[in-house]
Amino acid sequence: MSPKKEKPLKLEPNYKLWLERDGKYIFGPGAYAIIKSVHEEGTITKGAKKLGMSYRYAWGVIKKIEKELGVVLVETFKGGTEGGGGARVTEHGLELMSLYSSVNDAFNDVLESSEQLDL
Repeated sequence: MSPKKEKPLKLEPNYKLWLERDGKYIFGPGAYAIIKSVHEEGTITKGAKKLGMSYRYAWGVIKKIEKELGVVLVETFKGGTEGGGGARVTEHGLELMSLYSSVNDAFNDVLESSEQLDL
């Protein structure tokens, strides 16, 4: 009986990027999506809704990161006579988004240039 020829396993590299401080998770893809959505929509409510999550959850994620880093990432403001308030991503928030995006893009470039691995 001849040995059965096995089909090669097609493996592709992948990763999940997050940022840590002293080994503690600080910021990852979910937090990036929240802050980006708030930036694009102009409110936490609309940003959270766009992502299919509650305001309370999104605001909790933002506040947890702010507490860990000791900086304000999102400023909120109350509306005037014309309607509701809004939110603005601060310079710290924009810098954090930029850092995460730059590193993530670099990883994606490496993945795109790598070939499928056969075993």
